[in-house]
Amino acid sequence: MPLQEQEIRILVTKLRDKYREYAKKHSPRWFDVDAFEDRLKFALQKGMNLEGFILAEITNFEKIKEKYEKKQNAKTFSERVDQIIEEQLSKIKKYPEIKFHSRAGIEICRFFGAGNSFALYDYPIVTYFLYEEPYKSQSFEFETRLEYLFIQSGKRYPKRVEDHALLLNRKDARENEIEKDKNEYLKEGAFVLHAIATFTDQLTQMRKKEWEAPILFDKLFLEKDRKKNIVARYSGHTPYGAFLKVKDMAETIIADFRLEAFRQR
Repeated sequence: MPLQEQEIRILVTKLRDKYREYAKKHSPRWFDVDAFEDRLKFALQKGMNLEGFILAEITNFEKIKEKYEKKQNAKTFSERVDQIIEEQLSKIKKYPEIKFHSRAGIEICRFFGAGNSFALYDYPIVTYFLYEEPYKSQSFEFETRLEYLFIQSGKRYPKRVEDHALLLNRKDARENEIEKDKNEYLKEGAFVLHAIATFTDQLTQMRKKEWEAPILFDKLFLEKDRKKNIVARYSGHTPYGAFLKVKDMAETIIADFRLEAFRQR
């Protein structure tokens, strides 16, 4: 049934109002009411079928609206991704960055720095108090894994970092290869940090009277600067307090680099 002239006028008014509403609320460039008025004026001057014109204009408005919303949703998603990246970077920027290769990304350089600091200045306080088996052997195993991943020897980087640097040196190395190996490095680091967090938690469950007194560092035989740093971090702690702090440090690194899921069975 054809539309009545009054119905067409009502539709024109409603569509004009919609353009004005969306132009004010969203974008006058997208919802251009003046362009609509020009098309309406042209249709009237040419004696066009106004029913067909207004129905076509309603369809056109809905298409513009759909396209605009898709674009805005894509923009919102992109902004959210940028926000996540920025939040992630802000969490890891507190860790030292060890730039071992010009092609190495910020994430792996910061993770190397975090692990290096932890291995040199935090974990040794755990080993300092372990004389009995099997805890002594377990602790030695963790030290070996930390050394492989994080500890430099003179001017040489840790073996695992050197392996990644060799990959970065290859001219034919593809980006997906580099990304995969970087993720493997982070995963290996997460495995040992998770294990250390569990281990130190177990130590806090043991009842030893000598672990209740403040730490004395007279038998901590390490190079001067390293010992000085450890003393500064753990002075005033009991061994129990030190174990808890090391556990917290390991878990914080894991959380900051979003590695909670990488726990070795």
